[in-house]
Amino acid sequence: MIVQEFYIPKYGDWHVKVYYAVHTYWADRIIMDLYRIGCRGDSLKRAYRNLTEGRMNTGLTYSDYRRRETVMVISLTSTPEEFQNSWDHEKGHLCRHISKAFGIDPYGEEAQYLSGYVGQKMFPVAKKFLCEHCRKGLEK
Repeated sequence: MIVQEFYIPKYGDWHVKVYYAVHTYWADRIIMDLYRIGCRGDSLKRAYRNLTEGRMNTGLTYSDYRRRETVMVISLTSTPEEFQNSWDHEKGHLCRHISKAFGIDPYGEEAQYLSGYVGQKMFPVAKKFLCEHCRKGLEK
């Protein structure tokens, strides 16, 4: 598993913590992070199920709009294409959460710039899962 943290200064220093290549071993640590930022009830139960079932090619994203914090999880993926799909999916949730919190039109330019910015922040880690050669190195 790889953990990445970054901030988005333009939106109140929104703090993002991303867990990549997650498997069941890390479920308790991630659940504690989700709980810390306010995830409760059915959302926390669903997250726990998702994290403990050990399914590949899944993920989750939870945000606390008031505290401007997000926890994102991308599970182990079977192929670079599946990683790209999970990455885009979870990145989309993050961008929608920020857009909702700041009243950004999801169809406008600002939303697209936000998506690009998040992609650039995540790329230094994400690129390791997009290259089949690099992925093999991560399995060791």
